[in-house]
Amino acid sequence: MFEKFRKLGNKGIYLSIAFIIILFAIIWGILSINTGEKTPVESQRVYEEIINLGYEPIDTTSLYIEDDSNLQKSVTIDNKKIRFDFFEFDNDNSAINVYNHACSQMHTYQSGDMIERDEGYNNYSMYSLKSKGVYYITIRVGNTALYAYCDEDYMGELGKILSEIGYSGNSDKDK
Repeated sequence: MFEKFRKLGNKGIYLSIAFIIILFAIIWGILSINTGEKTPVESQRVYEEIINLGYEPIDTTSLYIEDDSNLQKSVTIDNKKIRFDFFEFDNDNSAINVYNHACSQMHTYQSGDMIERDEGYNNYSMYSLKSKGVYYITIRVGNTALYAYCDEDYMGELGKILSEIGYSGNSDKDK
């Protein structure tokens, strides 16, 4: 192999260096595309999308603001099928705290027969758990966090809500 480079002289060295640089550029480009930041959705849009999907949103800001004064708005769905809580804060740390608390709570629901997913990058984190016929999910994007759960039969409906607000939790992958 090195015989070919000797025959090419300096040209072979330059071609090798160019190949390595191009290879690193391709790898860097792929990593950059896959680790971009997600844009947090505003609670007003969540409220509107919930209505568009036929649910009755509840403004629970006054209930949760006692726990964190940085809360801007909280929107909830609480019916026989789905429990969904969305929180918008004035900073990322409060959203991280809600996400971490939800993860800790979800860990207590683990059982022997379960499916668990965990992913995150930059300003995005997602943890989901399907255990004992119940699907749980928490997502954080920037200064927002959500926690939701439903019976396994309603995962599709919950997935539709997440998709409409742009926080698709890929609940179909957890089936």
